[in-house]
Amino acid sequence: MHDTANWRLVCLIALGAFAGLSVAAFAAGLLPGDLPVRQEFVQESGSLAYEIARLVDPAGTWIVLLPASLVLFALSAEARRGWWLWTAILAGSSLIEHISKFVVGRPRPSGFALGFPSGHSTAVATFAVVLIYILSRERIGAVSRWALCALALATMLLVGWARIALRAHWPTDVLGGFLLGIGCAAAGAWWESARRDAARSRAARRA
Repeated sequence: MHDTANWRLVCLIALGAFAGLSVAAFAAGLLPGDLPVRQEFVQESGSLAYEIARLVDPAGTWIVLLPASLVLFALSAEARRGWWLWTAILAGSSLIEHISKFVVGRPRPSGFALGFPSGHSTAVATFAVVLIYILSRERIGAVSRWALCALALATMLLVGWARIALRAHWPTDVLGGFLLGIGCAAAGAWWESARRDAARSRAARRA
């Protein structure tokens, strides 16, 4: 019950914040902080930070996330039990991201394509939170669990930074992607936790 309530809260807060940010981006275009934060994060082509950003950037694409998902399903019995749910969440968050781009209609810094929310940020955030939920259910050591969760969150943040550093997105594009991905993954975790709670309750009544 406690897990279900926590994931419900994360889901509602993240998706509520995403909806509010989407309305603000639609109504106002650039938001306070977009320009100064971008100026701090943008890197010059050829610099070390720029090359690091280029190296990290694919972690927000299916080139990396699809193999990572397959490895997760191969190694985790917990992931395999709910493979259809997690696959639907990963695909569904991408679909919502694409629809939101057309609804909000805010261009990227280059002005040549729609940017809100960032697809890379949505995908990596969704995968990171799904991974965190699955790890919370797996029987592994606490140190390994915390290390993997920290790695997932660090990768998520690095991808978000890379999207700004490479001049591909405004900071609030990245924030919107994070909120959407977290909210979608938390919705799946909420549903799965509630389903398990209901199964335990039925088993207790039968006993």
